[in-house]
Amino acid sequence: MMNRIIKSTILFLVFISLFSCKNDDDTASAYIIPLAEQEPIDDAAIIEFLTNNYFNEEEFVTPPTNFNFDITFYLDETKAGVDANGDDDILDSNQVVGSFTRTPLIDFVGTVINGMTIETKTIDVRGVDHTLYILKAVQGQGVGQPKFCDEALLSYEGITLDKNVFDNAHSFDPSNFDLTALIKGFSESASEFNVATGADDNVDGTITYYNYGVGAAFMPSGLGYYSDFRTNIPVYSPLIFKLKVYGTKELDHDGDGVPTYVEDLNGDHDLENDDTDSDGIYNYFDVNDENDPVLTREEVTNSYVIDFGVLPADEPVLLPGEVEIDRILDYSEQTTTIIRRIYKDTDGDGVFDYLDADS
Repeated sequence: MMNRIIKSTILFLVFISLFSCKNDDDTASAYIIPLAEQEPIDDAAIIEFLTNNYFNEEEFVTPPTNFNFDITFYLDETKAGVDANGDDDILDSNQVVGSFTRTPLIDFVGTVINGMTIETKTIDVRGVDHTLYILKAVQGQGVGQPKFCDEALLSYEGITLDKNVFDNAHSFDPSNFDLTALIKGFSESASEFNVATGADDNVDGTITYYNYGVGAAFMPSGLGYYSDFRTNIPVYSPLIFKLKVYGTKELDHDGDGVPTYVEDLNGDHDLENDDTDSDGIYNYFDVNDENDPVLTREEVTNSYVIDFGVLPADEPVLLPGEVEIDRILDYSEQTTTIIRRIYKDTDGDGVFDYLDADS
């Protein structure tokens, strides 16, 4: 199930008869379409989908009883010129439902309509900008959002632009995911939603979450699997992931006392280009980032705790050298516990000790 969204390092080995050229020595090589050529093709396909489709907007505006906040997409057959339901006509717009007129998805891009919007996010992939489209049907009301490298408790459904489902983690059984292990478009989308405000255990063993983030991400293949071979996803496929985000946990992958997001020194959300001591071990997996005689954990001070109500109006700002390690909400007691850590700069040169070889 969840294996579909895990990153892959296996390049798609295409059939020789379709994608290879024959050399004089009878050898063959696979051709991978350059990102700069594929990105505009994918973006045009996503724009076409957004132009020709609606979603069940009316249910998010006025949620019916027992609504599970699932997003459903509906094709405007008239716009698309497709007889999708097989009734021998293309006059089904799916736009008017009762007295409600749905909005084409494309109209949500950069515009807030009925409290919902589609935000765009530009992400560089090997020097080529890719546009990620994120439908925010429900932002979520909980305090905090998973960062791109945190653990997120969520459910999802992955579909292609022709609406074929290729993977899912059902909302009745959500899972915790390390976002660093997932494709770029997924981690960058999940990190845009707030978590739930609370949860109740049900007698059947399930959990009911409240006021969680709900949306969908439309991503070009460069933010997905690109040319990697997948049995049920064609190569170079733009993808859609429907998301529900319930909770998050901050990660410290190497256990050195520095949260993984802090190890992203240049803030580009690429953890594999941060290697302070150039030893071939990325900082987020390196217990001694600058390779001096002192381990990173020993160069980081202990954490301290701040206790507040659930939504404190007077929460102090982070001071230089501080990071927030965790935020624990107790809804029954109406309290928030914030855990922060201070980093040392012994020689006062503006470089924290754990990154300073001569501190």
